[in-house]
Amino acid sequence: MKLDDKDLTILNLLQEDANISNKAIAAITNLSVTPVYERIKKLNALSLLKKKVYLLNRKKLGLNVMVLVSVRIDKHSGEDAQMFMNEVKKIPEIVECLHVTGAFDFQLKVYARDIDHYHEFNFKKLAAIKNIRHMESHFVMKEIVNTTSLPLFI
Repeated sequence: MKLDDKDLTILNLLQEDANISNKAIAAITNLSVTPVYERIKKLNALSLLKKKVYLLNRKKLGLNVMVLVSVRIDKHSGEDAQMFMNEVKKIPEIVECLHVTGAFDFQLKVYARDIDHYHEFNFKKLAAIKNIRHMESHFVMKEIVNTTSLPLFI
């Protein structure tokens, strides 16, 4: 896959604002609207553009607590690990699950309204998943960097 500087600029612009118009992109990239449209069509065909979404303000929605939960599972066989991954996908408070190396097996990002909500989530939902050996919760005090933008190098 060969991308030039204009493609990377278009990708950067789209990931910063998915609603940016082709006309605005054309002005920034010094292209006309038709080539911008064709390039976006090509980027879409290459599966570089996954989906267009709105990012919600979690605090205005009452999700004031972010917790990173490190999880170590008991059995690491494919079937047991897959069962854990399937179960966490069903829990709406878990917005991210990463399979990691090191002392833990998974890192979860969890949003909750408050500490009571997290307590209920922890005991009624997360701890109910079989095969969990150990969990550690790390409450996020302040977000320093929070972006959905991938680093594209031009």
